[in-house]
Amino acid sequence: PFFVASSGIELREAEGKGRGWFARSALPAGTMVLIERPLVSVLDGQWRDKLWADCDSADTTALANEVAKAFSPSLRKLLSKLHPPEGARIPKLRRKVCEEDGMDTEEEEAEAALAEASELAWSLVKSLTRKEKERMQAVVRLNSLGFYTNSEQLCHSGHFSGLTGSGLYALASGFNHSCDPSLARFSIGDLTAFVTNRPLKEGEELCISYIESELLCAPRSLRRQSLDRDFVCACTKCSAETGSNGEGIGGNYLHVDATVQAKLSLMPPADRVEATEAALRGEVDEDDEEGEEEGKDDNPSGTAVVLGKDAQELRVVQALALMQLSRHDEALAVWRRLAAFTCRHCPSYDEALAVYATQAALCALCVKAGKQSGTEDAKRRRRNCLAGTLWAADADGAWYVAAAANAHRAGFGCGASLFRWRYQKEVELSEVPDEVKTRFWELLNDVTGSVEAQAAEPLRWEEAVAAWKFQEEEVPEAFSGASSAA
Repeated sequence: PFFVASSGIELREAEGKGRGWFARSALPAGTMVLIERPLVSVLDGQWRDKLWADCDSADTTALANEVAKAFSPSLRKLLSKLHPPEGARIPKLRRKVCEEDGMDTEEEEAEAALAEASELAWSLVKSLTRKEKERMQAVVRLNSLGFYTNSEQLCHSGHFSGLTGSGLYALASGFNHSCDPSLARFSIGDLTAFVTNRPLKEGEELCISYIESELLCAPRSLRRQSLDRDFVCACTKCSAETGSNGEGIGGNYLHVDATVQAKLSLMPPADRVEATEAALRGEVDEDDEEGEEEGKDDNPSGTAVVLGKDAQELRVVQALALMQLSRHDEALAVWRRLAAFTCRHCPSYDEALAVYATQAALCALCVKAGKQSGTEDAKRRRRNCLAGTLWAADADGAWYVAAAANAHRAGFGCGASLFRWRYQKEVELSEVPDEVKTRFWELLNDVTGSVEAQAAEPLRWEEAVAAWKFQEEEVPEAFSGASSAA
């Protein structure tokens, strides 16, 4: 294994969970506790052209096939310690059944091709019995982690997705799941780092989230459905929640998938702004109904439930469209709502906060420089949009720059120099004038001293959130639409 681990953590048995990582001593927020490269990895680009690429388990199957190719006595020894233990019951992979799940012919062929690829890869491993091979595939399925370079950035899909993949990590596989995680993680290539997002006491377990952070505020039943593992989460958050937290909300769900994103991208920016606003209200066009989850009959009002994850994606689309229209003060208000959602509903120092602060800084600098659409209609929109939050447009852009650098330092455990390196492309592609981008980097240089000085001080999440001065009307709900989501 290739890793650097903090002496402040230890791997030991966790009651009812198998192995787990625990703090040997008190750990402040922002502590990088582990950096690790996987034993075996595979890039998504290596299998995306396969017939089975769209199958639900394509990524873990592709990784398992790489494990089969690299299999050796030493690798077997390392994997012997991972879940599920040798001799234990092997959790079965749920595959679609043609009649029951409505699989069409193409899906049938894809699933068959996936099974055939897996069978071929493992047939070359002669040293294992069929039962042992099944366990190895389960080890990969239940312990693999995805790695995504600059995944929080808006420019990720167009510039860094080629570095996206899955890996099997010897040490990081010991991090258990919690819906209230104490660790964040980020990757550069397949090298993945784990950073504490809050202070931890001696003996406290270090957990990550196996699902996206924006889903952690969804009802417990939906979190468990997204988790799709061989256990039912019983973390402190899940144990404390009841049906009053939206456990049994009915109605259809608006799902912002690739099809919806593509449709929005084809619209003129002004139409895109209106379409996203309607979608955020749960209003769905008839043409979009195929993108909804089942359950429409439970919601006669005709509006869809918009989960936080989907609402955040819609707000990003809306903010970018507003920037294309040079309505940067309105875009600033949306970036602030994105940040407000993250601060209220996501784990502390979520990686997305640095992005939202960066884009807010660029928009604030445009507002200060007077680079706005000057029509009377635009002025009216700005008055309506910023009612109650006028200070946001007048705030010094330097504050947002510092907020972005500090959020990055806290979320990634790194200083301003790495922020400058990681966010060069993000700023370069932003929909603002070049002189504003230049000013952003000048301001970063100006605030670097204070940011680096703060690195020696304990991180205080409550103070960081309070500094944004969010008004209550700026903070979106965890999920919206349908009467029970109110």
